[in-house]
Amino acid sequence: MTTYQYRGRATKTFQKLPGYRNLAAWQAASDLSALVTQFTARLGPPHWRLSNQMRGATISVSGNIAEGYCSGTLPNYIRYCNHARGSLGEFGSYLQDCEREALLTGPELERMLKHYGDATYFLDRLVQALVAKAQAGPTDQPYSVKETAADYDLTLLGDFTADDPTVQLSDLPDPGPLAAPESPESPESPESPVY
Repeated sequence: MTTYQYRGRATKTFQKLPGYRNLAAWQAASDLSALVTQFTARLGPPHWRLSNQMRGATISVSGNIAEGYCSGTLPNYIRYCNHARGSLGEFGSYLQDCEREALLTGPELERMLKHYGDATYFLDRLVQALVAKAQAGPTDQPYSVKETAADYDLTLLGDFTADDPTVQLSDLPDPGPLAAPESPESPESPESPVY
């Protein structure tokens, strides 16, 4: 099992963030937001509204995951993650608009679609895990949520250098689509990605 290679690990802020920083769903959403910011920075005045909407939608995804994580209750966590899903769906609609208007084409489109797919996949797995936890009944600590190890197989993501601030997302090779996860092969460990 491979952990998600989050591109924002080298920031000073990352070390100060609470536990959600370890969530593959939050990391993928944050990486998507960074990629969208790079893309929209070059769009001109005719597309400023679209740029603003795209950036707002992707920023909301990671923001809602973080807010839900810190909200203190499992039902709130699930609700905020569903808000994040809505924002991700909104972004998908804008991505479709960009492709139809030929604002995003070729390898750049493929890279954006890959990041969008990753964020969608990880967020869906997070929501599934949280709902399963809620259905299992009350926890012994009602105001905290502890995640279990994720069963992501991210070997297809390739080997990128998350600690090198000079590498841009656009420099990364397209690793192709992700496969569905298989059952976990090892017990939970501190190095494992978490939900």
